[in-house]
Amino acid sequence: MSESDYRRWICDACGYIYDEAKGDPDSGLAPGTRFEAIPDDWLCPLCGLTKTDLRLLPEAPVATATSRRAPRATSGKTCRGGDEYVVIVGAGIAAWSVAESIRRDDSETPILLVTACEGLSYPKPALSTALAQGKSADDLVEQDAASKASELNLTVRTQTRVIKIDPQKHRLTTSKGGIQYGKLILALGAHQRQLPIAGDAADSVLLVNDLAAYKKLRNRLEAQVQHVTILGAGLIGCEFAEDLTSAGYRVSVIDPADHPLASLLPSDTAMDLAHRLQEKGVMWHFNTTLDSVEQSRERQRAVLSDGEAIETDLILSAAGLVANTQLAEKAGLSVSRGIDTDKRMRTSQADIYAIGDCAAVEGEIYCYIEPIRRQADTIAADLRGEEQPFNRLPPLIRVKTPSFPLTVCPPRNQESAIATPHHSGEPGRLDYLHKGQLVGFILSGEQAGNGASLYRELIT
Repeated sequence: MSESDYRRWICDACGYIYDEAKGDPDSGLAPGTRFEAIPDDWLCPLCGLTKTDLRLLPEAPVATATSRRAPRATSGKTCRGGDEYVVIVGAGIAAWSVAESIRRDDSETPILLVTACEGLSYPKPALSTALAQGKSADDLVEQDAASKASELNLTVRTQTRVIKIDPQKHRLTTSKGGIQYGKLILALGAHQRQLPIAGDAADSVLLVNDLAAYKKLRNRLEAQVQHVTILGAGLIGCEFAEDLTSAGYRVSVIDPADHPLASLLPSDTAMDLAHRLQEKGVMWHFNTTLDSVEQSRERQRAVLSDGEAIETDLILSAAGLVANTQLAEKAGLSVSRGIDTDKRMRTSQADIYAIGDCAAVEGEIYCYIEPIRRQADTIAADLRGEEQPFNRLPPLIRVKTPSFPLTVCPPRNQESAIATPHHSGEPGRLDYLHKGQLVGFILSGEQAGNGASLYRELIT
């Protein structure tokens, strides 16, 4: 049986792709294992959802001999685009997702993807869980840019930074020459928030938000590191704390709130998570921030705002993300928390869309995999002349902390909602109700695996 006969399935919650040709050896599924043969108790290795929560990935249509404008997929070193081109800026999950969505129903329109990085395709949520699994940065790569471009019949230009957008001339200025576009899709992502930290070792704080940064982290960890300090007890901070302790490192976490996941969980549930991670060795430092970092012989001395000092080997920042909007703002696009779009993902400038972490849909940013894929479908439909507005559903969030699994669907208006125990009294489930209707929930422990089915009930 050839690899072309195998199918691929995707977990929309985290972006994990089960490829029948590759299987999941870490979970005991040999290469060639068909989806139907996967045991019912198998769980997604990234987020823990079940096989029934994965969906079949349709194959991109293959260009035929009669295709009028279907371009030959190339490395794109000299491609300058054109008025007929859809140009995508970026190479993260949002960028590749919108390319896939366009190709699902359109094999002809030429697509050029432009990125300042290598354009590698990898599941970003895996960055905070790969260490304990023994996976290197290279192990996380699913496809290189050229292979992905060939699969989708598009052109890609890597190591090409976009410097300027001229909406009037439909032209990009890049580090390697100009590019013309007919439609432009900005998938610019977000960057780690910079914290005001003093001290002679402040520049050594690692900001891990992509594969290249994760590779730096792995290299640093190999240099006899025993203790890691994490700045931020949010989603990524907690996941890294779990991952690092599972890999044998001692971990301290610093956060200005009085409990972890303060923007997502009520204090009682959050402290249950804190206690479970503390049992693994995580040391919490709440109600404080990092003031300065000084190099002290072989180690670093982290001084906190409450006066306490921590001797550590490495400091990792997980202090939240800020949308990359500078390029759009210089081009005259409307910008607020992100690049402003309507429900069709259109920006304030004609023929320009935004998607993913950089896009603020009617003022709200959706930075999880599932809504980003729906945004991609919305853009693809709009390019075809069809109307498929982005539905602003509450996200389904899987917190990848095996010590205390959590699945959360926060209500749209979380400030006015109170999480209450489920009417059955079953432990591990809290409901957000509005006029007697379920508008969100928190599932913990053994209940966390029921998140996908409960979410489908909520949104239908």
